[in-house]
Amino acid sequence: MREGTNLGWADTPFGAARRPFVERTPLLAAFTVSTRAAAPDAIAAVYLRLPRGRTLTVTDTTLRFGFHALAAEQPAETPSVAARLDALLVQGRRRAAILAGHRLADTLATLATADAPTRGITALAAAWPAQNAQPGLARLCDTAYGPTPPALHKVCAAVHLHGLPTDSDPAAGPASAAPMTSATAPQTLRQVILRALGIALLAARSAGHYQWDRLHLDTIVEAAAWDQTAVAPMTTPPAQPSSHPATPPCHDDHTLTAEGAR
Repeated sequence: MREGTNLGWADTPFGAARRPFVERTPLLAAFTVSTRAAAPDAIAAVYLRLPRGRTLTVTDTTLRFGFHALAAEQPAETPSVAARLDALLVQGRRRAAILAGHRLADTLATLATADAPTRGITALAAAWPAQNAQPGLARLCDTAYGPTPPALHKVCAAVHLHGLPTDSDPAAGPASAAPMTSATAPQTLRQVILRALGIALLAARSAGHYQWDRLHLDTIVEAAAWDQTAVAPMTTPPAQPSSHPATPPCHDDHTLTAEGAR
């Protein structure tokens, strides 16, 4: 299983002893889940700090966010991905001010039927999307709207959030899914981080905490996660020695003929 994070604290962004900012600063937690055959093959959580009493204007170079992403490298790892998602959802619902997702209801309902116990997934599936926040729990925010919600990349583009590929939307269908291998895991991590960041920014804007003129999600994620989402270059096997003498470089047939006549 491939894991990527830029969090500077252990296991959770909500532990007061390790938070790199004021303890009372509220957080927004946004989640996205990529599923394959009713099992989660990749997940990402993105965390945004919510300013108090003002709207924060952000740009490609000033936006700061935390992320935690996982991608299965083989089908046998999907139960582990589900267990980690469950733990992150429990933490987020109890500690974040806002918990956001996009068209998350169907995904949660599917995952809640899995054989393994998932108290966080099951509880959130039953509550999503609650219109009113329950005391002591995060306010739930679904960034989809209307009876036929548009895909995430369309919602993002409408508010000048660019760089989210069309094929990164789980609704695009299984044909767009990359094979589940070690080689494709970094790209899968990048896609789910992109989606989670888009969801986080949509929710933060809807709640009046963030604003921007234009943001490029791909540029922002590349700067924050380049070392964890880079695809390893293909290795070329070393050339086998030849039994024939090498042709001298920079010699054409006329030159070789002239040299042989000397």
